[in-house]
This record gives sequence, structure tokens and C-alpha cells, in this order.
Amino acid sequence: MKKAAIFIMIAAFSCGLFVLPAFAEDENERSWRGSGKGEAMFFDLVLLRPIGIASVGVGFAATIVALPFSIIANNTREVGDAMLTETVNYTFVRPLGEVFEPASMLDR
Repeated sequence: MKKAAIFIMIAAFSCGLFVLPAFAEDENERSWRGSGKGEAMFFDLVLLRPIGIASVGVGFAATIVALPFSIIANNTREVGDAMLTETVNYTFVRPLGEVFEPASMLDR
């Protein structure tokens, strides 16, 4: 009886040695690796949005300076789209954290 109990205990412990590390590895891997979305949102909020706000001001000033020339060339819509609409969309319309947005998404 003593030999059977020892054999069952050894068998149970050896099965446990093979099963437990497989579950522990998967769970530990998920706990410390993130998606990186938080870092992208922080980078966007702290650095890119203030630069975007400044670029809206620069684009507005450049549009005012280029207005006489664009009226003569009859392309005021293109100048406004290039200097104002793109920067406003990139700064205010784009979702937070999506840094590299395709150009087709900015034409909303």
C-alpha cells in the first residue's frame, strides 16, 4: 500500500510539472506586454497636438499672405484645403493616438 501511494504521488507531481509551466508562461506574457496604444496617445497629446495647434496658426497666416496670389490664379479652394483643412483635420478631427492617419481618412 505504501508503494502504491508513493507511486501515485510521484505520478501526480510529475504530471503537474509538465502542465503548470505552460499556463504560467502564457499568463505572464500577457501581464507585462501592452498594445502600445497608451504610449501613442501620450505622445500625441503632449507633443503632436500642440505642434498641430501651432501649425493651424501658421497655416492661417500663410493663407492670408497667399490670398492675393491665389485670387489671381483662381485656386483659393486648393490653397485653403492645403494650408487650413489638412492641418485642422490632423489636429482636431483625428482620433487621439492615431498618429499616422491615411490621407483618405482626413478628407471627411
